Amino acid sequence: MTDQNETPQEHAAIPTTLKPPLWQRLARGAVTVLVLVLVFGFVLPQLADYRTVLEYIQGIEPLEWLLLAVFAGWFLVAYVFVFMATVPSLRFREGFVVQTTATAINNSLPAGGAIALPITYSQFLSWGFTPGAVTAGLLTAGVWDQLARQALPVLAVAVIALMGEAVWWMWVVSIVGVVSVAIWVVVIGIVLRSESAAIGFGNWLNRVVNWVTKKLHREPVDMVAATIRFRDNVLHVAENRWQAITAATIANHASMAALFVVSLRAVGVSGDDVSLPWAILAFALGRLLVMIPVSPGGLGLVDLGFIGLLTLGWGSGADADLLSAGVLLYRGLSYLPPIIVGIGSWVFWRVNRSWRQDWQIARRGETTPA
Repeated sequence: MTDQNETPQEHAAIPTTLKPPLWQRLARGAVTVLVLVLVFGFVLPQLADYRTVLEYIQGIEPLEWLLLAVFAGWFLVAYVFVFMATVPSLRFREGFVVQTTATAINNSLPAGGAIALPITYSQFLSWGFTPGAVTAGLLTAGVWDQLARQALPVLAVAVIALMGEAVWWMWVVSIVGVVSVAIWVVVIGIVLRSESAAIGFGNWLNRVVNWVTKKLHREPVDMVAATIRFRDNVLHVAENRWQAITAATIANHASMAALFVVSLRAVGVSGDDVSLPWAILAFALGRLLVMIPVSPGGLGLVDLGFIGLLTLGWGSGADADLLSAGVLLYRGLSYLPPIIVGIGSWVFWRVNRSWRQDWQIARRGETTPA
């Protein structure tokens, strides 16, 4: 029986995924294996000796391991506060379960995002949150996260410039970053400013996107409706909670950058070898490789990007083995624990029925009357 408050729009907001053909799944798996073999079997051994890398990691003192554990723990829970800022009334334990489960899927399965999204919705709905509230929260968190990703390299370059150490390609990165962030802010401002402005932008997107779909012999897409849905979802959350979202997003990105820097310092990479701004710039640029959906969590490509950025053309005083040890330590601490914890979170969510609520009755997370 359908609840009287249930609407077609809310059902439409629940994402569903079709199981891809077997050949696509096999192809994705093959590409992932190929990337890992190439990076860890051929490319990285040309840059660093694995035995020496292991010796550096084994030389870490117990107190340093304790410090690494603290920063890794902060890294593990930081994004929970972003969820809590964008989804009203979300409790920490709920946010922890949904965050670690999604991260475990993204880190372990090819194209894990497509699998994680419906599971994320299922978890939120099982706690009484409406599909509209979940969509609004995830979209808003995604917008703020992308802005932070693009702003961090610009900030690092600015600090390096003040130190008098900037080179030409950093100015290119800085200019591209500033333009990118400015475009994001302007576009979002136009869409959120008024419904008529959102419709106008949607019409422009229609022309651009459907020109591409026509060339690809695909069905046209209604970008006006998509733009209006985006505006409706993000506007109220952003208007009422932007301060908390901004603070939580900054803390989340700071947790990742801090773990990266602490990992480098723990194996012996000093500030004279790689200064703090240089390390943050390498982290910010290398992390953009996560957006390339080749391997789960960017495994292989991101590691190679970090090491390459730290070792190539920067005049670093540290050898490649030492830098590789710091990067691989960071990747181990940021990649493996979320998988282990996330599997436990998913099992706990499946088994624990005491916190389940019917979203059609509880209607948690709504910022406007149903």
